[in-house]
Amino acid sequence: MKGKPPPIETLSACGTDVTIATDHVIGDFVSYGIGGPGRLWAIPKTEAVVGCLLQAIRLSGLPLFILGGGTNVLVSDRGWSGVVLHIADNLSGWRFAGSQVTVRAGTLLMELVQASVDRGLAGIESMAGIPGTVGGALRMNAGAFGQEIGAVTVSVSGYRFNGDPFTAAGADIQFGYRCAPELEGGVITSATLLLEPGRAQPLQHRVAEVLSRRAARQPLEYPSCGSVFKRPPGDYAGRLIEAAGLKGYRIGGAEVSSKHAGFIVNTNKATACDVYRLIGRVQATVKERFGVQLETEVKLIGDFPADCSDAG
Repeated sequence: MKGKPPPIETLSACGTDVTIATDHVIGDFVSYGIGGPGRLWAIPKTEAVVGCLLQAIRLSGLPLFILGGGTNVLVSDRGWSGVVLHIADNLSGWRFAGSQVTVRAGTLLMELVQASVDRGLAGIESMAGIPGTVGGALRMNAGAFGQEIGAVTVSVSGYRFNGDPFTAAGADIQFGYRCAPELEGGVITSATLLLEPGRAQPLQHRVAEVLSRRAARQPLEYPSCGSVFKRPPGDYAGRLIEAAGLKGYRIGGAEVSSKHAGFIVNTNKATACDVYRLIGRVQATVKERFGVQLETEVKLIGDFPADCSDAG
């Protein structure tokens, strides 16, 4: 009886609209600059091929990691033993129609913000400087300064993990704080947003203001994943961490930023293990001092062995 073909052959069967690669170092594609190799990479060139790839990945039996801009992930030093489905500039671009814009999931959110304000369209200008792709922003309901992407979402399209296409109306998606549960069961390939007519110059000034505030408050000079922890009810993670005396605390090359305690930065060739241990130390200290369990916003990808746990 003939066995299943090797996974690389299964993925390659989706045709010429996908590039298949092996053993790329994930750290080269994520904002932390940390992470071991991915066993197989599938890089789609069209939205339609994503459905075929998801079917093939399911047949391969390998686990799936969806990599966009890589801005809210911490990837294990050991890497990822399955398939990395990379949706970034290979699946990017947008089309405006009046106040609506249809945008591919791999588009950088900041590029979409700039293109929108240049056309005098408002609704996402305060999200300037949020790193990552539109797909990631939708999955996390990204937002800042009173704006969230869920509030302007008309519809989201993509493929379920079994390869079936889906389109979800924005009104049917329960966008919450850094979550969108209805979008967790598949891969986003595009979305349509409804913006509001405005004037380009004031919107451009708002973008500049937001970027200036971010530069003043956030440690943009070091690699990081952005905010490590979600905001606890009625408080701020950064305030609790600073009050616990952890600002500037280091493990290996990882440091609780002395500029903003809600960030853990890679100051000197940090490993994923360094960051993981520091996350654990912060959580334990804040829990002990204030009785608050900080929940991570960063997603952990791959295997973090027992010897990565913070032993105190």
